[in-house]
Formats: sequence, structure tokens, C-alpha cells
Amino acid sequence: MNAKHRITVNLEDREYQALQRIAAGSDRSLAWLGRRAICDFIRQNDEAEAQPLAERAEVGVAPRLSAQ
Repeated sequence: MNAKHRITVNLEDREYQALQRIAAGSDRSLAWLGRRAICDFIRQNDEAEAQPLAERAEVGVAPRLSAQ
């Protein structure tokens, strides 16, 4: 994988500890879990764009921010 961008995420202690447990139990890195979560979120949001706004809110998909 040729990653070209890096982000920083601030987590609460309980969130970080939970991710550490998941990573250890699945033999994956924290970075892998983060990329997977981001990819899943993007896919969910892309699929929801075909739905009316009211339905998007029901499934918890974040609305797109307008560029200003």
C-alpha cells in the first residue's frame, strides 16, 4: 500500500484500550483498524448518498459539509 496522507486522531482512554484489545485479538495493527474503520465509513456514506436525507439521518450517515 502506498499511503500518501497521514492523520492524527485523539481518543479517550477507554477507546484506545478497546482498540488495543481488538488489535491484539485479531493480530492487526492499530493503523490497520483505523484504515478499515475509515474505509467502512466512506463506503457506508457513499451508499447512503442515493437515499433521501431523512433516511440518511435514520442510519446515522453524516451529511457532507459544504465547501466554503
